[in-house]
Amino acid sequence: MDFFRRQNWDIVAKMPYWFGLSAIVIVVGLVVLFTSGLNLGIDFTGGSLFTFEFERDITGPDQDAAATITKVRAGLQSADLQSSQLQIGGTRQVLIRTAALTDETRRAHEQTIQEALGAALGDRGGALSLVGTDFVGPVVGADLQRSALWALFLGSILIILYITVRYEFRFAVAGWAALLHDVLILVGAMALLRVELNSPFVAVVLTVLGYSINDSVIIFDRIRENMRLHRGAVFANTVNASLLQTMARSINTLVTTLFPLIALFLLGGQTIHGFALALIIGMVSGCYSSIFIAAPVVVVWEGRKARQRAQAVAAAPVAQPRRRPQRPAEPVTVQEPEAKTPDSAVATMQRAQHAAQEEKRAARRERRKKKSQKKKSTKGRKKRF
Repeated sequence: MDFFRRQNWDIVAKMPYWFGLSAIVIVVGLVVLFTSGLNLGIDFTGGSLFTFEFERDITGPDQDAAATITKVRAGLQSADLQSSQLQIGGTRQVLIRTAALTDETRRAHEQTIQEALGAALGDRGGALSLVGTDFVGPVVGADLQRSALWALFLGSILIILYITVRYEFRFAVAGWAALLHDVLILVGAMALLRVELNSPFVAVVLTVLGYSINDSVIIFDRIRENMRLHRGAVFANTVNASLLQTMARSINTLVTTLFPLIALFLLGGQTIHGFALALIIGMVSGCYSSIFIAAPVVVVWEGRKARQRAQAVAAAPVAQPRRRPQRPAEPVTVQEPEAKTPDSAVATMQRAQHAAQEEKRAARRERRKKKSQKKKSTKGRKKRF
């Protein structure tokens, strides 16, 4: 996969377009988030729990529980409850958790659910009875939400510390910017698509953060390696060449991850539909941010430091030499230099690599020369017995 290495794409030079595209998507998502909010599911809002029991076993060695749940969910479509949470209790009970209902709606749903379960599993389970109806509070309460936020905060701090020690602080800031980008994109997309969010969404966010920072670290490692090998190259060209060298790895990892996620989204059923969709959006955003956000942020940081150094040099006092009388200079015709087109990132890296090779060859010639002189001096001496 040397296709990307051979290309002359200047990704870093077009970073205003990448930043602008991300800003547009984030702003749209935040507007929808603050106007409509998230579509929180039962785990966050609470709901009602219906427990039904059949006369005979509906699951067993020769009866698959997954097939039973599929039949029950198909029967609940008539009551518009196909997105409810279903669970098989033991071998005879069916637990159905719905959104929070009023007393009147709950009684209507009891009759509808009982008819749907009887039509779906009546032949197998026999008579059906309602064991009980309870109100279930939010599974993810305020304490768990605070714990999740603290986990995200602590994880971000540890990531910044690790990358600062392993690489440099500017790489840590760039990695954190990519993580913030992924979280905003994911939350905004969920608000825009009105996907129902339950407790697995917290696991999705943490998974996306781990995937994104792993891809960013791979790119940072290649940038650092190229900085050591090609010290004479422009930093922006070094970053651009590093992106082209790691592009195949990032895309291959993303594609192989998306294959099972798409299959899970299409064939996994209604209960994990939102979970798979959130993972797909998060993985695509994580790959995008590693290439088009994290690496360009490092270039922006380096450019700011270069401008600060230039300003410091310009502000430093310069010693004025003593003036000496000079003869009037003859008029000299100055020719304007021809406009020089900027070199590509690939050409710059090749020139820096060639210079490094020439430096190694010169060092080897110098060592051979010294070795030859040492042999000559040793040969001219008299041997003493």
